[in-house]
Amino acid sequence: MPSPATEEARRVMQICNACRYCEGYCAVFPAMELRRIFTDGDLSYLANLCHDCRGCYYACPYAPPHEFAVNVPQAFAKLRVETYGAHAWPRALARMLRRPQMAAALITIVSVAVVFGLAFVFQETSQIFSRQLGTGAFYAVIPYPIMAWSAAALGLFAIVALAMAG
Repeated sequence: MPSPATEEARRVMQICNACRYCEGYCAVFPAMELRRIFTDGDLSYLANLCHDCRGCYYACPYAPPHEFAVNVPQAFAKLRVETYGAHAWPRALARMLRRPQMAAALITIVSVAVVFGLAFVFQETSQIFSRQLGTGAFYAVIPYPIMAWSAAALGLFAIVALAMAG
């Protein structure tokens, strides 16, 4: 059974396909014109074409307060979160997509803690807390290999996550 986000996107696209006022605004509308019936896969594809510029929303004669309440960017944003959650790996990341600000804050805090934790493990405490001057002073506090391996680990995770989602 389709979700409310999918049904709303389908309703909005059927109205847009009948009106076609916005067909020159972005890639969504030329792709939409090729369809009469919108499958769940079609809607997911169209939602990912939308980059939330809101040009169609501001030009739409059926946008709120009209009774049709056509809001393509909002409908597609909700559908994108839903489809990203369906393909997220590991599954715990799907829950984080529902609260992106909290997820970003948590990831930032954990990342900073890991980098500084590694710095404390591999550097002398006096080196970390003393004043560093001159060329390469930053690397005296947090060595380049720590930053490089942290970035490499994150990149490897991203590649594995994309492979698992595909």
